[in-house]
Amino acid sequence: MKDKLSELLNKYWEGNSSLEEERQLRKLLSHTEGMEQEKSFFLGLDKLSKNSAEPISVAQKPLNAFNRWLRYAAALVILLVSSWVAYDSYQTYQQRMAYEQVMQAFMLIQDNLQKGTSKIEIMEDLKYLNTTHELFNVDEVK
Repeated sequence: MKDKLSELLNKYWEGNSSLEEERQLRKLLSHTEGMEQEKSFFLGLDKLSKNSAEPISVAQKPLNAFNRWLRYAAALVILLVSSWVAYDSYQTYQQRMAYEQVMQAFMLIQDNLQKGTSKIEIMEDLKYLNTTHELFNVDEVK
């Protein structure tokens, strides 16, 4: 019997025992003299398994009206803040787009102004072509 007990204990400590062998081990330990440490270990395991089988219930407090309204108010505040942030970011986006459009319009005006200025400079050069008539008093012959 002691040989069987020591064999079952070795299997248990190595982690190779089945549930049936563990039941036999408990039975043999309860009928055998000595081995107090093993007995107390398995008795402790039995107590733990009995205690853990009981479901743990947590009593919930019923919500009173104030707590319920407080939750609604918090949800409303979160909704308002998120709406304000979204609106603010949309306004910033609109301002950036308007700025870019104005800058594009200024660049178009600048390009057209430079084209016009260059044409005026060419016309300035052409106005001196008429000075020969004034210098030499050449009249056209008809």
